Amino acid sequence: MPPRRAAVSLRPPVPEQGSTSNDLMDATATSMDTLLKRFQSFRPPKLKGTENAIDCEIWLDDIEMLFDSLEYTDDRRVKLGGHQLQEVAKNWWLTMKRALEHRGTQVTWKVFKTEFYQRFFPVSYRKDKGAKFANLRQGQLNIEEYVVNFSTLLRFSPHVAESDEAVADQFINRLNPEIFTLVNTGQPNSFSEALNRAKGPEAGLLRQRSTSYVAPTPRPPQPSVQPPLKF
Repeated sequence: MPPRRAAVSLRPPVPEQGSTSNDLMDATATSMDTLLKRFQSFRPPKLKGTENAIDCEIWLDDIEMLFDSLEYTDDRRVKLGGHQLQEVAKNWWLTMKRALEHRGTQVTWKVFKTEFYQRFFPVSYRKDKGAKFANLRQGQLNIEEYVVNFSTLLRFSPHVAESDEAVADQFINRLNPEIFTLVNTGQPNSFSEALNRAKGPEAGLLRQRSTSYVAPTPRPPQPSVQPPLKF
């Protein structure tokens, strides 16, 4: 059996006694370089900033999905997301980031997205998406489809997205009545809790409908009536 390979850690090594600050900076730079190379191996999408609003939205969705899959921290999302910007988008972010830091604003991924919406989504586009969010109801959608639409449109309603409790309320209030009653009984205070509570009742209702469904009894074939013969 071949020897077991040691796991590779992306954390910077702890400086040994007597090491200098330059040694620590070199170790941090090496760690970031390793992280960036690993991230690039997944071929993350790039954005030039000259694309239309729909393509910008797709870029943001795709890169957030990759971040979620890799379980990256907020700090890594800001750094690596910035690496995927080119040309117009890159120049915009470098200028915006300096302005935010000059104002003493902590540059989080949420801050990045807020500024990104303001820059690359026209006012008319944001208003249209905001109106769609305001009118969104579960209706004929199953829970997963409803969650996708809800989460996608939520970003264009920042007054709701600021509070997890407000997000949960909006999510619950737009559910179909039969699921709303079952979910709201537990009074969930977060979106994730509301979502987990919604999935169970929907599955139970689907099972109930399938077991209570009675197939209609087929009608027996009717004898054909021949018209009387004329002589």
